[in-house]
Amino acid sequence: MVRRTKDEALETREVLLDAAERVFRASGVTRATLGDVASAAGVTRGAVYWHFRNKAELFAAMCSRATLPMQTRLEQAAAGDGDDAIVTLRQVLVQGLCEIASNPRTRAVLEIVLCKSERLNHGIDGAPQADEMDRQCVCAVERIVARAVEQGRLPAETDSNLAAHLLQAFFHGVIQLWLMHPEAFDLAVAAPALVDTMIAGLLAAPPRRAAGGELVVSETAGTRC
Repeated sequence: MVRRTKDEALETREVLLDAAERVFRASGVTRATLGDVASAAGVTRGAVYWHFRNKAELFAAMCSRATLPMQTRLEQAAAGDGDDAIVTLRQVLVQGLCEIASNPRTRAVLEIVLCKSERLNHGIDGAPQADEMDRQCVCAVERIVARAVEQGRLPAETDSNLAAHLLQAFFHGVIQLWLMHPEAFDLAVAAPALVDTMIAGLLAAPPRRAAGGELVVSETAGTRC
């Protein structure tokens, strides 16, 4: 009986996460309410609160369920040792784009995060926040870039933190563009070329720090800060 109750609870949780994907995608995160999610799931509001304290917790669980495989691969790549860091970076980024293109759940959740999730203040109850997820991804990419510097694949003065943020911005931009205009190109087919262009820019003109720590721009860019 206990086992059955536990299984039923897990099943209800999954139903709620499925409903959250549909409701947030249709209405936007800020406008949607937990009541809307409960109705879409066919349960009471009490059932929602039994599993999630508020909308922010529901949103975070929904994101984690869809993006955890990609985050896990990125963390594993960041923890790698002895591999070619640039090759590893390319592989994980291409895999990420292909996952988004082929997995409907991942695509739906990223559409919510990048296109339907309004940025609100942390103090507003229920405001969705993807900041921690972004921070973890940037930190993982930064570790890969730092390893590329150690391997001599990038200059010693490369600003690995800024490079990681630039790669994240490029990655987010490609995804958001495709989500808004999926007819523009086949993301899975274009993934290798898109990532190669991104990495070619990093190798050709990485952001650098001068001896004093200030940011400088590669001479190939034509301008120095």
